[in-house]
Amino acid sequence: MRGWVIGLVGTVLLVVALAIAAVVAVSSAGGGTALVDLEPGDCFELPDSLAAGAIESVQPIDCDEPHLAEVVAVGELGTDGLDYPADEMLFDDVDRSCRLASPVMSDEFGLLPVAPTRDLWESFDGRFVCIAVPFGGAPVTGSALGS
Repeated sequence: MRGWVIGLVGTVLLVVALAIAAVVAVSSAGGGTALVDLEPGDCFELPDSLAAGAIESVQPIDCDEPHLAEVVAVGELGTDGLDYPADEMLFDDVDRSCRLASPVMSDEFGLLPVAPTRDLWESFDGRFVCIAVPFGGAPVTGSALGS
């Protein structure tokens, strides 16, 4: 099973409770799509399993449908043979990278940075995913990217 670490940037009031640096397991099982395989502009619902710390998969949906999450940026920290960093350092790097990479800067959305766990650090070259989630937890329609 693929594991990803999720850190919460800002105060994002979601329908589900999110914890800073919660560990979330992600795989492409169940006919959905692994979080790591999503690209900017992909919208999806936050699964109920997020609160329990496990995501089997997400189901991408059209951004014109009500949704609670959209990938707004992806990138790689580049492991270059480096050991997995301490959680605080990892989240600082991913948080900074998401803020720099994300075109979404508004008071309507918070950024949720997602980083690989220690087991997947090298195989995904430190790939991270930046997800926009609406403040207040109400579903939105349309793209946060303004397409």
